[in-house]
Amino acid sequence: MEKTDSITNLLKLNMVKISAVKANKILVALELLVEKERPSSKYAGKMKKYKALTEDGLQFGVNVENRNSPGQTTPHYFVDTFDQLLKLIQQEIKS
Repeated sequence: MEKTDSITNLLKLNMVKISAVKANKILVALELLVEKERPSSKYAGKMKKYKALTEDGLQFGVNVENRNSPGQTTPHYFVDTFDQLLKLIQQEIKS
C-alpha cells in the first residue's frame, strides 16, 4: 500500500508557502476535492462540513475515515505522486 499523508504535512515537507485551506480551495475548483456534509453528533439540526476526494481526485490519494467522526472522511495524498498534484495547484495559482 502506498504511503499517504495530509495536505498540511505534504505542503510543509515540500516547503510550499501556501496554506492547506488555499490548496483545498484550488483542489475543489479543479474538481479533485468536494465538500460534503453530515449531521452533527453534538448539535441536533446542525451540519458538519468535511472534504473528500472525488473520483478524479482518487488518482492522487485516498479518503481515510476519520476515527473521531465515523462516516466522515479526510483526504490523504500519495507521498510518491504529490509533486504531480502540486504542479496542478501551482498552475492554478499562476492562471
